[in-house]
Amino acid sequence: MVAGIEDYYNILGVERNSNFQALKKAYYRKAKECHPDRFNNSPQKTEEFKILVSAFDVLSDPDKRRRYDQRFFNDEAAAEAISGVRQEASIMDAVADDILEELIVGNTYPEKTSLSTLLMDLAKTDVFMTFREGKNLFHEKRIRAAKPFLLNAVSMSPHNIIYRVYLARCLAVLHEYNQAKFHYRAALEIGSRRTPVQHLFRIRNELEMVKKAHRPFWSAFMGMFAPPEDSFITNADEELIEQTNRMLTKLASQKELDDKSKKLLK
Repeated sequence: MVAGIEDYYNILGVERNSNFQALKKAYYRKAKECHPDRFNNSPQKTEEFKILVSAFDVLSDPDKRRRYDQRFFNDEAAAEAISGVRQEASIMDAVADDILEELIVGNTYPEKTSLSTLLMDLAKTDVFMTFREGKNLFHEKRIRAAKPFLLNAVSMSPHNIIYRVYLARCLAVLHEYNQAKFHYRAALEIGSRRTPVQHLFRIRNELEMVKKAHRPFWSAFMGMFAPPEDSFITNADEELIEQTNRMLTKLASQKELDDKSKKLLK
């Protein structure tokens, strides 16, 4: 174990090999013990809850968990065995875009927010939990089990690009190519209407591969997700957090301008 890094497994009170259901159950149990709403917004409980949410966010995401394990346990082989996949590239045009897409689109968020407060507000929402469970099952190669969760996530949040892409990947692995292509194209269409436009080059490449339907499909398809290693590891991601917070501020400012414009037009 590496000194100076929070032991997220200990914070949640779970074993290192715990699955998503165990993580979610532990998170809800621990949240009752320290949620600031239950303690008159105590600063101490607020900090305790932030750490709890960070622990759940990292361990409930297969890629973040693998990277955390690599650093915390200094054991790449064991970390690889947990997630079963190599490090995944961003689906959107930047990693910060991925974070915002997963947490914001389909969810509600407060106006002046940061990444920390965003996680506190959204970690327990139905759509977030549904997607994370589907994503975990997908990375465990339990594709048929993942499908209903990803379908449900897309149903709850049809304009979420990340959810669409994971559903498309799931369908492609199940050889349901026509449906996979439909959701890839839907994701590209949604991205083309964003401001600024999302180019989504990785999604375009995956769509082309689905069109060709290469065999053996699983190894070739999953191999597309792994770029060279980057430097994003839990507590070492200050630049990414700052970038995400800047984007959140920009979104909040744009929302405020839109609200003012609507009032003027009335």
